[in-house]
Amino acid sequence: MPKNKDPRWELDEHTRAKHEVLRSYLDQWIPIMGHTALKWGEPPPRLLLVDGFAGPGRYLGDEPGSPLIMLDAILNHSHADRLSNVTFFLYFIEQDSARATYLQGEVDKLKLPKNVIVGIKQGAFENEFDELVTVEDGKALVPTFAFIDPFGYTQAKMSLTGQFLEFPRCEALFFLPMSHISRFLSRDGQEPGLDALFGSPRWREAMSLEGRTRRDFLIELFEEQLCKQGQVAHARSFEIHTADGQDHRLAFATGHNRGLDAIKNAMWSVDRREGRRYIARTKSGQEVLFTPEESVDTEPLLKELSAEFGNNWFTIDQAEEATLHSPFKSSHLKKKTLKRAEQEDRLEVERSRGQRNGTFSSGARMRFR
Repeated sequence: MPKNKDPRWELDEHTRAKHEVLRSYLDQWIPIMGHTALKWGEPPPRLLLVDGFAGPGRYLGDEPGSPLIMLDAILNHSHADRLSNVTFFLYFIEQDSARATYLQGEVDKLKLPKNVIVGIKQGAFENEFDELVTVEDGKALVPTFAFIDPFGYTQAKMSLTGQFLEFPRCEALFFLPMSHISRFLSRDGQEPGLDALFGSPRWREAMSLEGRTRRDFLIELFEEQLCKQGQVAHARSFEIHTADGQDHRLAFATGHNRGLDAIKNAMWSVDRREGRRYIARTKSGQEVLFTPEESVDTEPLLKELSAEFGNNWFTIDQAEEATLHSPFKSSHLKKKTLKRAEQEDRLEVERSRGQRNGTFSSGARMRFR
């Protein structure tokens, strides 16, 4: 790259969307994992955040890139003072030397506290990330969040991802340009890269499919393969549709219910704007558009619960577990769904003595009429 060429570029629509989701998720992840680290009693409490394809840190319009978003989430978090005894390591990987140099300059402008340590590594993601997750036998990687947003889908291997996700308390958020992957599925020479991305040759089954059906098959295969890796209990993906008709996906992998709940909260916190859609699907195939909180229609959730439990009695804990595996947030369950169903005489509720109507405490049980 010529020395006089600016390593930055314009911030595009889908990147703005994924950065909003990233920031919202980190706002939840930092206090959850930070306070948990303090309770573990394993001195010193440490957390690690990785940006696998960091870029220069800023865009041409001076908007912050993902590395600076990660740093800002830590430095300006409302829990920052209470987490001052937690050491945050941030590891930024960038292959291009000009971008890495520019990023270093951006980080140098910040006044970092002693408990925030940044390392910028210029090199290929595959090599640097592999070195990071290769630890001595018997040791575990510190709790880690990794953002893997490659410049091209051939740069992220499922085998390397699986090695990382073998460790407990490690989570990853992936960006997949699904329209691009789908479009070039049949192009000669793509086979090795796609085999590595999906960790399976089964992506070839999508070659006989078209349009959204093809893209859905591919993302479901990616989720399925993530769930085969190490400690992963949940894999969830979301669509980002832009005004030009492009289909991008964010895929998230975690071993914990709280992680799944947090990423869903992050998606719901991002209002739908012109040219973008965030869509999840219920088991029945009905789409749920992520709309402002006050206008969310929870009827699909009620139908999911009815299909799950039928006319059998179930507890609030069981309802919360079922909601976790739906596209809806846990906060949608009680007031917006169960309370309304009871008021409409669609739900029969038995409560312990002293429990008020319209509340759903642990002692309550219910069934659909």
